[in-house]
Amino acid sequence: MGSKYSKYEHLKTIESPLNQAQGLKITRSGLQINQEVTNKPLNKKMVEKLRRNPKTAPDVLIILNPPFCDIDRITDNLYLTGMGGLTEENISTLNITLIINATYEMPLLRMKGVDSFRVPVDDDGNDEIILYFDDVANLIDQTSRLKGRTIVHCMAGASRSSTLVIAYLIKYHDYSLKTAFCYVKSLRSCARPNIGFFAQLIAYERFYRKETSVEIIEIVKKGKKVQVPDFYPQMFPELFKAEINRQLNKSHISNIKLQESKERNYINPRRKYQDMQRDIQAMIGKNTTTNPLK
Repeated sequence: MGSKYSKYEHLKTIESPLNQAQGLKITRSGLQINQEVTNKPLNKKMVEKLRRNPKTAPDVLIILNPPFCDIDRITDNLYLTGMGGLTEENISTLNITLIINATYEMPLLRMKGVDSFRVPVDDDGNDEIILYFDDVANLIDQTSRLKGRTIVHCMAGASRSSTLVIAYLIKYHDYSLKTAFCYVKSLRSCARPNIGFFAQLIAYERFYRKETSVEIIEIVKKGKKVQVPDFYPQMFPELFKAEINRQLNKSHISNIKLQESKERNYINPRRKYQDMQRDIQAMIGKNTTTNPLK
């Protein structure tokens, strides 16, 4: 994988990490995995209630609105979204047969005729999401060959899920990392792997393509060192600024802008995704007789 990213080399020796992960209660980084399993996904009516609820927290509201709740077609058999797009209507209309849940926080959705797998990682560049690249890519390819359809999601559909989709494109569509990222970005405006995941995608690209199309560069902003993909400054200046702010604020999805909006959406860097999910569950519970997430 190259000396610069050689720390990921040992992961190739672990057999079927995705299958092993389905029995985990704690992530490799020590976070507790949500053990709930549900057969009742959100529906559009529930999502709309949450949007109108004045008690909905700002960070929850952001991921329940476009572009994060959009469900974007990557290929004829592959879709990418956030939790707001993982609705009963979308799953049914698109004939989804495989769900990849790229979170440790959300309940695992199991429905008749739909397979579900969890990739238990945080949106933290230190989490070894590369561990799951091959298994997830293989599942997506197998599902496509069987004329099935896959949906990959995380909380916002921005970092974890887009990283897995880009890895699939590198392995099965022979895309370079740079091409795969630009392609996914053109289809899903909020797609943005965190910088640690980008480094792991570089290692993955080197393994399969024997070369790399992206390098991580280091710059100094406000007296602090930050890292960005080398093509960001010229090709994605807004994303370049957002990535710098993200690293300076040390937040999961801070400074992500809504599509067609000039408003700055600040996410409290101390507020974790599991807190967002807890609030969502609580609000749904108050507005329905049966909690759809249980």
